[in-house]
Order: sequence, then structure tokens, then C-alpha cells
Amino acid sequence: MHQCGVHLIRTHYPHWGKYTGINRFVEYIDPEKFKIDDRVVPMGESNFPISSPRIKKRLRRWIKKNGVREYELNDLMAETVALGQWLRGRADIVHYLDGEHSLQYLPSLTRQLKFLRKKASIVATFHQPPQDLEFLLNVDIVRRLDRVIVISPDQTAYFEQYLPKHKISLVLHGVDVDYFHPATESQKTDKFRCLSVGSWLRDYDRVLAVADRLQTHADIEFHIVSPKVSALPEQKNIYIYKDIDDTHLLRLYQQSDVLFLPLLGATANNAILEGMACGLPIISTDLTSIRAYLPGKEAILISDNNVELCVKTILDLYNSPNICQEMARAARLRAIELSWQNVARQMELIYASLIC
Repeated sequence: MHQCGVHLIRTHYPHWGKYTGINRFVEYIDPEKFKIDDRVVPMGESNFPISSPRIKKRLRRWIKKNGVREYELNDLMAETVALGQWLRGRADIVHYLDGEHSLQYLPSLTRQLKFLRKKASIVATFHQPPQDLEFLLNVDIVRRLDRVIVISPDQTAYFEQYLPKHKISLVLHGVDVDYFHPATESQKTDKFRCLSVGSWLRDYDRVLAVADRLQTHADIEFHIVSPKVSALPEQKNIYIYKDIDDTHLLRLYQQSDVLFLPLLGATANNAILEGMACGLPIISTDLTSIRAYLPGKEAILISDNNVELCVKTILDLYNSPNICQEMARAARLRAIELSWQNVARQMELIYASLIC
């Protein structure tokens, strides 16, 4: 049986923990069918082998001509390595796990050089909401892709403008349900803890407003994990954590009673997935993307992050431990459906369809 070579290009995000990241499905790919070559690309220029300032300045100008805003010299180096892997016959598929970052030249080059060897199938996964994709991508490059993978249904319409539907696949983001799990022994305190995690597209103005409204409820606390949030000294019910490690983050999930995460936008959301896996009821924003991840009893979704409704929902759950327990069970079951093992099976089907 032919072992398919898959060359992955993924951007390294320094703030991600060990147990977070779109690449985690790779651990569960069948090694007898697929040989995975995982190329990690730091953001910036640290991997670029040319040190001459003059040459680097010219190259920076050149790589920006196509309007791919996030593309940097490290990405150019990553595509050069991928080209070499394909020319050596080691890459049947090149999969950009962060299509907004590293994708630019390879889709054209493999077509132009297909007289040298069979063209590689080029796949890209995209993470940003449609309104951001509009200015991040060059649509001529998108049109050359063999498959686009989206992680939210509301991204689909954007890509259908440039590709036929059969070239677009929805694969929801996964979560490590072995690491992120409910505590084996209760770690709850005598307080009702509302946890908020992350920075990108979070609506912390609403979190702080809700916390302010609930200051008179001494048993309700708000715990925020984010480098970008500050509370006023008089807000005694707010606790802020910065630069914590994976173990501390897991402990906060396991000690909390609900995940309270108002959003300004979303596709997938790691904090929601991790909170679900730890058996937390979710209070978040009613968005198409979030409904795809939270379709059942595990969550209460609120339109426009309405402060009054957020306050009421938190108080209702505070006063209804049985409902919290029911939501917690549903959250854990939903997280298991989104485990990396299940995501890997979906990726294997996509890869197989491209080489058949």
C-alpha cells in the first residue's frame, strides 16, 4: 500500500500551550497510510538563512506585492522547503495549517513545474472570520487550491465565491479531551466562579460590566486569564491572571463553575473547547460559528452580549445547581465528539480523496 506523504506547514504561536493547537490531530493520523512531515514556522524572520539587510529588504518588498498581509520571510523559507520535499517525491500533499500566514507561491509553482513530477495537492486550513479574510488573502491564490478546510460554517460562503463546493470541507476544531477533563475529585470552592480565557475577539468590556453589576453578590467571582485586561481597584470580585502555564490553566478550568466568554466574533475558540472538555457550562455569544460548536444543552448563547441577559443567566445558574450539572455533562459529551481522534479521521478522508 502506498504511504501518502503529507507535508504540513504551520505557524508557531508563542502564547499557545502544549495542549492547544490545530496540529494536534497529527498525533492520531494512521502512520501506515500517511507519512507526516510537520514543518513549524516561527513568526517573523528568525529562520531565514540570508543575513544581508539589503537582500532582506528587497525580499520583504517582493513578498508583499501579492497582498498577502501576514506573509513573512520565514514563510518564504517554509514554502521553499515544501517545494524541495515535493520535488524529491516526499510530498503528495502540502497542507498549510494556517492559510492566512504561509500560503503564497507554492500553488502556482507546483502547477508550473508539473512536467517534473505529478503535481502535489495543495490544501489550506483557514481560521479567521469572513470579514477578516477579505483583506488577509489574495483570491487568485485561493483559486489555485485543491482543497480549502474551514473550521466554521460561516466561512463557507466566502470561499464559495472562488472555489466549487466540492473543494471546500468543514472540519470543526478539536480539543485534547485527555488533558482537558473534569477534576477527578471536586476542586470547587465555596464561591461561584465565572471563568474567562484568552484575548482575540473577546468582549471584556461586557465581562467587566457584568462583574460590576454583580459586585453585591459576594459568592460570585470573575476569574480572567488574559494579558490585556485590567480591573479597577474597587472591583473586588475580579481576579486576573497573566502568563500562566498549562497546569495552572487546567486547574482554573477545573475549579470554575461556568465559562463566561462574550465574543466580538469567532470561528473556532480554544477556550470554549477546553472549557467544554473540563465539563463547564458555557455562557457565550449567539453567533453562527459558536452554534456549530455548541448546538445543544451545554451552552446558553446571548445575542449582542446583552449585559442584562448575561447578569440574569449567571444568577439563574448560580441558583440552579441541577441545571449546571446537566449542562456540564452535555459539555463533556460534546467535547468528546470534537476530540482530536475524531478530527484525525476526517482529515484522513480528505487526504485520501485527494490522492485517489
